[in-house]
Amino acid sequence: MKPRPENHSEADLALRAAWLSYVGGYTQADIADRLGVSRMKVHRLVAMAHDMGAVQVFIEGSPEALILLEDGLKEKMDLETCIVVPELPAEAENAQANLGRAAAHYLKSRLESGGVDVLGLGWGRSLAEMVNCLPVMDCSAVRMVPVLGSVVRKMSLNPYDVIHRLVDKTGGEGYLLPVPLFADTAQHREVLMAQRSVQDVMGVAVQADLTMVGLGAVPDMGHSLLMELGEIDEAAAESLREAGAVAEILGQFLDAHGQRVECGINERALGLSMEQLRRHHIVAVAGGEEKVEAIRAVLASGLLKGLITDEAVARRILASADASSDSL
Repeated sequence: MKPRPENHSEADLALRAAWLSYVGGYTQADIADRLGVSRMKVHRLVAMAHDMGAVQVFIEGSPEALILLEDGLKEKMDLETCIVVPELPAEAENAQANLGRAAAHYLKSRLESGGVDVLGLGWGRSLAEMVNCLPVMDCSAVRMVPVLGSVVRKMSLNPYDVIHRLVDKTGGEGYLLPVPLFADTAQHREVLMAQRSVQDVMGVAVQADLTMVGLGAVPDMGHSLLMELGEIDEAAAESLREAGAVAEILGQFLDAHGQRVECGINERALGLSMEQLRRHHIVAVAGGEEKVEAIRAVLASGLLKGLITDEAVARRILASADASSDSL
């Protein structure tokens, strides 16, 4: 996002032009007349409003085909919420932005409803895009807390950075869980989790009314952000594959049936336990055909109350669910 212009009157003019254009529905000629500037100036002002991050576009409603997919997934996967976004062309530069925009719309409506006092957050590119797409709001009464370790090597994707930027946009109260995603050993995990500062944050995290998360695949079975960021190495990836893991949610690895695998890395994850997570209202934001198996496994776990995904993933998951039903 580009910084706001130093000339505040120019910034105010840009906001006014954007309001007249997107909310008022005025033409550039109409806006030019109302503001006493040229049409070219109006074009530059609206572009400035975009650069300031003041313009966020949400499209209300879904095409009928997507609604049918949403209803099908809710029924088959016992979900309370399902949002399916149109599939983007293969050459699209940032598929996560599509999911992020839908997730931002969902989160905005939940925050505006007043039913979220504590917002739990995972990590990943889709959640980072969700925050990018969220408009500025007044949610000063909401506490925003990570539900897993916040220290990773790439700052732009770690849970605390997601919360930090969310706090900037909402005025909410943010928390830091000052531990890594994975401890070196299970014994180290026990020591870290016993720290008073960690216990205090965990005490807030268990109260989350809504928890937004991303999902990951096991390396070589789909894209793994954990592998990309160096949080797990090839030896750990091999042990996960041998254990039958196909999906990761909040540092916990699951098999194709949604069961937590017996693997050392699961004993080293820092954050809420699976038992605690089952009491949360978890909404996952994940898409891309390389994550179909991972998404299907997490759905099988029963952890999710909601899913925000793309059209291609929804079709494949529903097709496999229908095939399983037919074989019974």
